Amino acid sequence: MFNIFKKVKFEPEFPIIELNLTPDKVFRKLSTFSSVERIEDSSKKDIDFEFVVENDVTRIHVGFANDRVSYINYLTDQFNSSENEKAEKLNWFLEYYGSKEEYGEPNNTAYMIFFHNTKSKLSIVYGLHMGAIRVNNLADA
Repeated sequence: MFNIFKKVKFEPEFPIIELNLTPDKVFRKLSTFSSVERIEDSSKKDIDFEFVVENDVTRIHVGFANDRVSYINYLTDQFNSSENEKAEKLNWFLEYYGSKEEYGEPNNTAYMIFFHNTKSKLSIVYGLHMGAIRVNNLADA
């Protein structure tokens, strides 16, 4: 049989950030992907600063509060060409940041789907149209 019809599993071609990393470790990890921009925006009351990296396929924002990861935004065109690919990408992130069984019933607003994981103290928000993933650290909330 030809391999052209073989299903391809999502494997990110960008760094994945763990919620327990220090700002220095996040900076080093993001630096392997692209140059890192540090942004300090006083209009974001709950965020001290962000790191932003991007290339032609992916943009990653990591927000910090009290030197802890507060959120991570992954906006990537990788695996966005079909609904099946988007579902594979979402499933990968749900498994990476816990197991699917740890998440409660998702809340679908028709623009975003919210997944809450009380065991790992995080939430994942999935943007339905652009396939964006946001991971919120709820450990200090």
